[in-house]
Amino acid sequence: MVDAAATPAWRRILLTGAAGEIGQVLRPALRGAAGRLRLLDRQPMAPAAEDEELMEGDLSDPSVTETATRDVDCVIHLAGIPRETGGTPEEILQTNVVACHSLFEAARRNGTRRLIFASSNHVIGFYRAHRPVGTEEPVRPDGYYGVSKVFGEALGRLYADKYGLDVACLRIGAFRSRPRNARELGAWISHRDMAHLARRCVEAPPFGFQILYGVSANRRALWGGDAAARAIIGYAPQDDAEAYAVEVEGVAPPGGRIGALFHGGSVCALGFQGDPGRVV
Repeated sequence: MVDAAATPAWRRILLTGAAGEIGQVLRPALRGAAGRLRLLDRQPMAPAAEDEELMEGDLSDPSVTETATRDVDCVIHLAGIPRETGGTPEEILQTNVVACHSLFEAARRNGTRRLIFASSNHVIGFYRAHRPVGTEEPVRPDGYYGVSKVFGEALGRLYADKYGLDVACLRIGAFRSRPRNARELGAWISHRDMAHLARRCVEAPPFGFQILYGVSANRRALWGGDAAARAIIGYAPQDDAEAYAVEVEGVAPPGGRIGALFHGGSVCALGFQGDPGRVV
């Protein structure tokens, strides 16, 4: 149960990747969650509201992470290469791993108390698609992007245990205004539910380390095992992809035969050269 009396009062929240797809949805949803909202991105952003601060910069630069986290109580870290095809393995390493560590470390040094990390369902992508997957199974990434998110989750665990930060890792599914194919009937998270999840992670009482799946209340969802974490955070999604089933049930997801076998879909199929019979 969420104790409203224990809800923290934040002076300043930092939202990285504020100009991205998710960032643009979270920006208005976070209004009023803190005295100030600091928005960071490498790309231009809409003009700042009265309680907002805009900051352009690349988190690969340690001086940027140091400045960005100064006087910040809570960080929502969305910035990075957002998909497997968004960069080379070397670029993903630099942007999603090295810069992620720089942000965590700067936040710790500057006294940040809570960090919400945008992880991904691709940390468990190579489990068979028919099998439900929770948060206790070993990670099984489906590409370099997924590997980078495994690193972020492990880093979050370390900083929660060693340095006492609250860290929530959100294994975000298919973030869309509506699902686009049959696979997303289980993987979808609506804009409304994503905004609610982020806001609850910000406003929840101290929670240590938690992993949650960022999906809506989809009746076909195969990711779960996070009911306790949802209760602690207070996440109660409202939308269900089933409302779009008639439209998309017959739409085959990309990835062909290999993609259909695994939770990671088309990302598993990219460059696949192994024996699918061994991936059980």
